[in-house]
Amino acid sequence: MAFFLKRFFLFALLISLTTWGCVDREFDEPPVGNLPDLEANATIAQLKALHAVGGASNLVTEDWIVDGVVVADDESGNFFKNIVIQDETGGIAIRLNSTGLYNDFPVGRKVFLLAKNLYIGDYNGLHQVNGSADAALEEVLIPEHVIGAERDQPVTPRVVTMAELQNTTLYTSLINTLVQINDVQFAQADAGATYADAANQFSINRNVEDCNGNSIILRSSGFADFAAELTPTGKGSIVAVVSIFGNTKQLNIRDLNDVQMAADRCGGIGPGGDVIPIKDVRDLFQAGTTAGPDGKTIKGVVISDRAAVNTDTRNLVLQDASGGIVVRFAAAHNFDMGDEVEVSVEGMELSEFNGLLQVNNVPNNAATSAGSGTLPTPREATVAEINANLNAWESTLVKVKNATLSGGATYSGSRTLSDATGSIILFTRTQATFSGSALPTGNVDVVAIVSQFTDAQLSIRNLNDVTLLGGGTDPVEVSLAELRSLFAGGASSVPAAKKVKGVVISDKDNFNWADRNVVIQDASGGITVRFTAAHTLALGQAVEIVVSGAELSEFNGLLQINNVPNANATALGAGTLPTPRQATIAEILANLEAWESTLVKIINVTITGGGTYSGAKTLNDGTGTMDMFTRTQATFSGATVPAGAVNIVAVVSQFNAGQVIIRNTGDVTP
Repeated sequence: MAFFLKRFFLFALLISLTTWGCVDREFDEPPVGNLPDLEANATIAQLKALHAVGGASNLVTEDWIVDGVVVADDESGNFFKNIVIQDETGGIAIRLNSTGLYNDFPVGRKVFLLAKNLYIGDYNGLHQVNGSADAALEEVLIPEHVIGAERDQPVTPRVVTMAELQNTTLYTSLINTLVQINDVQFAQADAGATYADAANQFSINRNVEDCNGNSIILRSSGFADFAAELTPTGKGSIVAVVSIFGNTKQLNIRDLNDVQMAADRCGGIGPGGDVIPIKDVRDLFQAGTTAGPDGKTIKGVVISDRAAVNTDTRNLVLQDASGGIVVRFAAAHNFDMGDEVEVSVEGMELSEFNGLLQVNNVPNNAATSAGSGTLPTPREATVAEINANLNAWESTLVKVKNATLSGGATYSGSRTLSDATGSIILFTRTQATFSGSALPTGNVDVVAIVSQFTDAQLSIRNLNDVTLLGGGTDPVEVSLAELRSLFAGGASSVPAAKKVKGVVISDKDNFNWADRNVVIQDASGGITVRFTAAHTLALGQAVEIVVSGAELSEFNGLLQINNVPNANATALGAGTLPTPRQATIAEILANLEAWESTLVKIINVTITGGGTYSGAKTLNDGTGTMDMFTRTQATFSGATVPAGAVNIVAVVSQFNAGQVIIRNTGDVTP
């Protein structure tokens, strides 16, 4: 095979030299005569059959040549350092440690894969071709194994229904192939939302559904050039590459041309018409109207928190500049606190439930999200003022300062909130994630939604709405290892009256972390804290953070304390940076969860592939390989990585797999 390749490349070089003098320089593509004289002797299905999902990667020992047509490239950024090819037997991803692959291997180009000495493995169920057991094919080796042939070959997606994708056997056969699904739409909570988080370059899952309730995830990268674009609010077709992550079925589009959804949504309702203030709807009810006006919608920001389950799954509370109102859907909704939502009120029932005004029995497809909104600032008020303005302030946010809570040991049920002017019920559903948390003693500030259940009452969204003022139970310090042990999968809540201390080991000034994220470490371990807004905590600063009731959740495998109010953090002055743990890559991967969000030092490691720091770079120290990731926003992302062996200090992290993140180029030394 090596002799054959050598003859092939020499022949191609000879042709190019002898014809240079008569080449038409207006050609955009190589002339047909330069096409490789290769013939496939194996199929993609045969390649995939070499590897059992979940097992170790398998070396290809046969002189196999596989041909296929590129159905996905990296031009939009939604695929990174890989292309997907397909033949009549199936599809497979080819991992290539290079960028700008679409220049040589664009969608529609036929390619030959010379598979001998390559590896077939999988990433959480997704078959892929690698250059080694666990790393992409290095750039210098690409011409030896991936050879471009004819361009502009037909790429016709297979038309399938959403119902057919529910069949596991069929779905498995379609992985890494191109399909088209007709008569689908983005779910209400995801219609009109951004495809991904472009600002922080985070991937986001959006749900695509048919009119019968079948759905699938569309996953888009925060690095895609369309990440900040809004998903359509209509119905139509989607073309995508079928993918999988563990047991999760998902689709990946190539670019926005793959999404064509301009028809009416299922049921033909959908929001539409003139937006009117919420106060106008409330005034209509007070005047005796029991149905929403024709051709009208309301638009506001969701102030209730479905994640904490202190509102019914069918209910959300919507607030605009004029007021607020409860929207009760026909079924459970997917709108999160902070989402900007538009709801059609045309013909909708306006009624009171135990005194609380609501737009009732709203079809779920009568509402759509416009993406993230800005939560309104709570109105500071006394209990007496709330009682006096109950109907006007109903379903809006208020803040009661210097209050006390009484009436029980936990939040669950009706408790009494009192200030110097009076008392009001604070109600918490037994289903709320924090209902069993201890009711704080002493003085507190409380942010809550004004509500009614025959009598006036308040309802908090989550434990972040209650701030201890002193004179009550002070937060108890727990170690970061103890805090990590509280995570029970999914989204967990930290118990009441807890705080942590640590030293900042991330570097906000070099922008290799999102501006809302900070990594802190103590003697027991480390954790990532994600604030509600950009923070000012500098590398090496000691910090104390109140985490009572905060969300513990994973983002692509990385444990974090999520949506922590910035006011919960107190800078304690200069701290002492922890000494990085000296470890091999094999040791880091073996202890990934325990060492996550802590500093390590890897000795005598090489950064393969060359180029700049930007993106994922493969590290190799002889014991194993793992990615070193650098955000494109980092101040040093365009700097050239050093050649040869170096020592690296970095923060252990995860993004579906183990990776490390340096703080600045000072972390890389000879």
